[in-house]
Order: sequence, then structure tokens, then C-alpha cells
Amino acid sequence: MNINLIYERANKYSMWMTLAISASLMFAVVSIIDKRLLAYNLPNVSVLMIWTVMGMAFYAIVILFVTGMPSLATPKIILICLCSGLSLGVGISLMFLALKYEEASRAIAIVNTNPIFVTLLAIPLLGEYLNPTQWIALFLIIAGSALISIKRSTNNQLLGFSRFTPLLIGSSFCWGLAHLIAKYVLEDLPLPTVFAIQQLGVAAVLACYIRKRSWDGLLLCMRDRNTCLLMIFGEAILPYIAIFVGLMAISYGPVSLVTSVLASRPMFVFLFASLLSTQRLPLLDETLTKETLGIKVVSIPMIVLGVVLLNSL
Repeated sequence: MNINLIYERANKYSMWMTLAISASLMFAVVSIIDKRLLAYNLPNVSVLMIWTVMGMAFYAIVILFVTGMPSLATPKIILICLCSGLSLGVGISLMFLALKYEEASRAIAIVNTNPIFVTLLAIPLLGEYLNPTQWIALFLIIAGSALISIKRSTNNQLLGFSRFTPLLIGSSFCWGLAHLIAKYVLEDLPLPTVFAIQQLGVAAVLACYIRKRSWDGLLLCMRDRNTCLLMIFGEAILPYIAIFVGLMAISYGPVSLVTSVLASRPMFVFLFASLLSTQRLPLLDETLTKETLGIKVVSIPMIVLGVVLLNSL
């Protein structure tokens, strides 16, 4: 084989792998910032939602203004695409509500199981079927999700499931449904248009949580320098850089492999959240007992491996 061809392929592999890992790291940082804001800096979840609505609406309008609406964008297709955004909006709102009280490493790991719902919904809706490897992947995801949901009660005596697990499973389902709908409309619409319309749908759902006190809380929080910086960097800049970098990775490499690398996000969230919960960096409140760490060390790789297997088939 030509040495130049080998060199070119190696460079291309290095490029998409670096981009995919970078996107996964950035998404993990966004999750950590979400947790920090919701648990410590913001008075209620609606303040974060109003800021998210403003950011999503701004980017969506700019994209639609620059690219325009394609000729294939019939009212039916636009409505279906909007439904993807509405489903994603419900998923994000449920995640925010749970993330305020639940540990970030648990919450993101469960929300990250959304490919299981894409797979299960594709059976009746798209006529797809599961092979043995996919069944193994589903088992790993379900078992890992069940394991990571286990925590001790407040009296530290009994083991049980977290009371926020239903919210997180509901969030995961809505994310999966949104991805499935988006996959359908991408056959007729370009990616920038789908992204913009989807963001408008998300903004419409999150706007339902906005009250007058939300604006008052936002104005009050923006007077704090640290909160203001976290809001701007973690909610208005970094998420969209991560999305762009992830799309670049997909453009350079195989989509199945890129999405598999992006599935490593819970691993990074676990590492960052644990590091930021130590005595030297007490920015979060993750439980760092041997029992809890042992559960997470086993369950998170199970979930990630299951998602990787589903995405790579």
C-alpha cells in the first residue's frame, strides 16, 4: 500500500478521534457547569431555562436567517421537525429538574441511555429488528442504569433506588424519541435547518417554565461575576462549540464510531464530578464513599459499553 495513503488515513483517523474526544469532554464540562449552577448558584431551575431559551432562540434565528428555508421544507416536515424539538425540550427540562438534586455522574449516565429507546422505538416504527449483539447491549444498558440508580437512604441504613430515577428515565426516553424523529426529517431537510427548527421547539417547551420571578432571578444572578461567567461560558458558548466540533468529527470519520466515542461523556462527568467533590476542590457534593464509587466504577462502563455496541451496529 502507498505510504502516502497510509499517512493520509492515519491523519484522518487522528483528526476525527481528536475532535470526537474533545466534543465529549466539552459536553461533560457543560454537564458539570449545569450541576454547579442548579445546585448552588441559581435560586430555581426556571432561571437556567430562561437563559437557555434565549440562547437557543438566538442561534436558531441566526441559522435560519443565514441559510434560509429550503424548498423541500413543507409544512408537514417542519411540524414533524418541531415535534423533535418539543420532545427534546421535555427531555432537557426533566434532566434539569433532576440534576438540581441528583448527583451529576448518576444523572448524566442515565440520560445517556437514550439510544436504548431509539432502538426499541425503531422496531415498531421503522420495522427494524435486534440481533444478538444488540440484545446484549440493551441488557448492559438496563443493568448499568439499574445499578447506578441504587443509593443509600437518608438514614444510611437501606439501599434503594433514587427518587429522581423516573425523571431521568423519562428524560432519556424523550431524548431518544427526539433523535428518532430527527433521523426521519434529515432525509428531507439539511442538518442546519433541522438543528434550528429543533432548537425553536426546545425553546418553546422551556419557555413554559418562565415566570416573572424567573426574570428577577436572572437579573439578580447576573450581578454575581462568577455566576455570570458560568452562564455565558457554560450555557451560551461551550455547548454550541461542542455541537459544532461533534459535527466536524462526524464529517471526518464514520458516524457509528464517532457517536461511540461521544458516548464516553458519562465517564468524563464521573471523573470531573469526583475530582470537584474532594476536600481540595469542594465545588460539588458527589458521594465519595468506597461503596458509591464502586457502584459507579462498575455501572458507568456498563452503560457506555452498551451504548457503544448499539451505535456501532
